[in-house]
Amino acid sequence: MPDHQSDCDQTASEYNVRIAHLSDLHFGRDQTEVAEKIVKQLNRMNLDQIIISGDLTQIASHEEFIAARQFIDQLEAPVHVVPGNHDLSPNNLPERFLYPWQKWKRHIQPELQPITDTSKTKIVGLNTARRMGWYLDWSRGRINDQQIRHVIEQLSDTDHSKLRIVVAHHPFWLPPSSMHRKLIGGRDEAIEQFDTLDVDLVLGGHIHIAFAETLQGIVVSHAGTTTSDRLLKGHPNSFNLIEGNRQQLSITEWNWHNDAFRSGHCRSFSRIGDNWENDERANLASAQ
Repeated sequence: MPDHQSDCDQTASEYNVRIAHLSDLHFGRDQTEVAEKIVKQLNRMNLDQIIISGDLTQIASHEEFIAARQFIDQLEAPVHVVPGNHDLSPNNLPERFLYPWQKWKRHIQPELQPITDTSKTKIVGLNTARRMGWYLDWSRGRINDQQIRHVIEQLSDTDHSKLRIVVAHHPFWLPPSSMHRKLIGGRDEAIEQFDTLDVDLVLGGHIHIAFAETLQGIVVSHAGTTTSDRLLKGHPNSFNLIEGNRQQLSITEWNWHNDAFRSGHCRSFSRIGDNWENDERANLASAQ
């Protein structure tokens, strides 16, 4: 299938935004061929935006951050990137607690919660990784009240025509088989506010599984691990291609297969009133 098409019903001419969503690059555990091939592929896909939802590195070393920076510099479309839990040092505790984001700010960008505002989209990035937590698994993430207020401030006066996207590393929804990975702390309060702000998409990564579902009328979509060898059985390296507008969206998984990324399953969503609905589910309900 050509790079500019998906296997959803809509044609490319009906879309007014094209976004590639990558996640969990894990430089330090990256696969060189996969990383090289995806750069070439993305650069010929006529993208409006590339979003990377965290875990650029494996152990937050200088070398890994430099490799991630070199990867980003090769991409021709604008890049919106947020940190993940692996972008905090797991071993150097003075660094983790005293200056956790020094390498990120030096090599990637000064912002931990970037804002991208274009004629087509308003994208709000959140840093949901934490230096520590009151639980054994410090890889878990959280969104706090201050961050929710940050989203409110950024999206309250956004033009109605713009696709509203929140990007974080940790999951706001999980399939039943992955619930042991734990939802992001503070999720329910955040989703309530996102709903009032008419957020269209919440994007993330973390669990190395690609999915797209609706939660309280919002599309929640996660990308798998795009370039690393930290693969789960049945889930190859992948990225998502998001195409659409504020009325129709499609999210196509592009999976690594036989030395190239190839388009796979596509989920389409339609806005019904103020809520997004999964077209497959809606069509099934209407047929019953």
